Amino acid sequence: MAKKLKTNDYVALSAYLRAKEARLLSHEAIERMLAEPNFAEAARAAADAGYADMSELDVAGINAALDARRRDEIDELRQMLPDKDLLTLVSLQFDCHNAKVLVKSEGDEAKAEALWSPAGIYTPDQLREVYASEFGAGELTADFADAIREAKLTLARTGNPQIADFLLDKAYFAELLERAKETGRKFFLDYVKARIDKVNLRSLLRTLNLPRRGELLANSLIDGGNIGLDQMRDAAATREDTEKLFAPTIFAAAASMSDMTEFEKAADNAEKDFVTSCALISFGPEVVLEYISALENEIMSLRILLTGKRMGIDADTLRERLRESYV
Repeated sequence: MAKKLKTNDYVALSAYLRAKEARLLSHEAIERMLAEPNFAEAARAAADAGYADMSELDVAGINAALDARRRDEIDELRQMLPDKDLLTLVSLQFDCHNAKVLVKSEGDEAKAEALWSPAGIYTPDQLREVYASEFGAGELTADFADAIREAKLTLARTGNPQIADFLLDKAYFAELLERAKETGRKFFLDYVKARIDKVNLRSLLRTLNLPRRGELLANSLIDGGNIGLDQMRDAAATREDTEKLFAPTIFAAAASMSDMTEFEKAADNAEKDFVTSCALISFGPEVVLEYISALENEIMSLRILLTGKRMGIDADTLRERLRESYV
């Protein structure tokens, strides 16, 4: 079991991250980038904010540059964190993504490389070792390793990559929930439960009025959130039922969205509001999560904005897709 996180261990790092957080792109800065007449000018504005010069890049290059920025930030944190276990709460999602890429590429390194995230805890070789073996976990946890092999076998048996994804999602959130409990910090546990709620609400809304909905939900719903599995299966038959069920959660507004694009934006903004609720905390491990969440939000915004401008999408359309800024 990981040791419980201690507030006083994070005094210096919290001060450093608060200073960095103040330099993240503000709503006004994003608006100025939207107003730039072309992609190259918007990319140069991002470079002025400390990002690599992306003015000559295509969409794939933009995505790679933003992924590299995330990797560099996480690598820096890895060197500075008093307790490295905290990074798992941030990085494990990228390992889950990489496991999905590996399974769906059937272990083909060339196919997986373009979609690989460099921000995970495990290396490509560590994941491929487990994928290619029949037993053993290597550097991974036993449950995560078993989930990779189960997803591999399920894809081979059913030909359905979505079911394989669901298996990996369930393993990811189960491990994330356990790691959050081990920190001894209520905020982290509440954060993971809220993220599970968001995933489950998405599944409920996407499957409304679909045939074999019960089977779809059995595969996709994840245990451990604030709303129990039985409640969701029994009491979320309609949109109105779903809205009532999630009314006590931070996703009450998102549950009322009829369009899935609007839902994703509202849900992400609700998660952002939850994370920024710890902004009044002067120092502690919560500040690390807040900074990483703010950085992730900035990277998402730049990905939408710069790839959109690169493809010639107008500013108003891009503005509708952007999430609220942390600063």
